[in-house]
Amino acid sequence: MVYSDQKMKQYFLACFIFILGIGTSLAQTQETRFQQIETAKIAYISKQLELTPSEAQRFFPIYNEYRKEMHQITRSKRKNRSEFKRGQSNELEFDSQILECKKKYRELFATAIPVSKASRFFEVEREFREKLFKELEIRNRNKR
Repeated sequence: MVYSDQKMKQYFLACFIFILGIGTSLAQTQETRFQQIETAKIAYISKQLELTPSEAQRFFPIYNEYRKEMHQITRSKRKNRSEFKRGQSNELEFDSQILECKKKYRELFATAIPVSKASRFFEVEREFREKLFKELEIRNRNKR
């Protein structure tokens, strides 16, 4: 089935709005909330990078590997926080690992999608994070 770019944009925007619009209930587990956020992130990335269905099909398996690798780096960083507090900081080492990971995956992304889109990915990812933090801030303010 072939969709026009406008229909795809509308679809991803509708998915994004739907996911963000779902209220967080007390019964939700952390994993469920994480999955909702990840689904919204995928929709946002797809929309902002204007991925075609075939590009998305090639891009997201690589993205999933990138996400796993970044998670491992940040988990190691958190695990070693006690060492940071004792003045044995490896902050630059972790920053270096993150940078190398991003360089590696920018090249891998460029094998699945046009280079211009692969280069823009990290900016789009940062924009999503900023929007998410703003949304959480607003929700927390409204709870008070």
